[in-house]
Amino acid sequence: MSLNYQEIEKVVNAEKNAGEFAQLMHELKKLGVKRYDYLVAEGIYRYFDEDNSVDLKLNGIPKEVFEQSNPEAIKSAVKRAQSGEFDFEKFCELAGEAGVPVWTSDLVSKQVTYYSTDHQVLLVEPIPGL
Repeated sequence: MSLNYQEIEKVVNAEKNAGEFAQLMHELKKLGVKRYDYLVAEGIYRYFDEDNSVDLKLNGIPKEVFEQSNPEAIKSAVKRAQSGEFDFEKFCELAGEAGVPVWTSDLVSKQVTYYSTDHQVLLVEPIPGL
């Protein structure tokens, strides 16, 4: 089975705010997505299934990624996003300011991992409700 980017686009566009993240993960899992990376500087999602990957722009907006990574700043941004305080674009901006060039949402291990500019793990968060 290969990834259907129209279906992925439809479920991503249905998300209103970051507080609906768990529902989005549920829908992506049903479409066969195993994990995806979000590349902050490029504003690109890279979705993976068993055998393939597909890059999609969707609602991604390229944001500057600061050189210095800050685990406390990304923790704060995640907590605020989970409470529905702001939209995805603002979250990406804050992630960039926290020095996070990429995060991986793994629907199999049910966690999101935020990486530093030197590819160290800054924060691992469980995906609630998956």
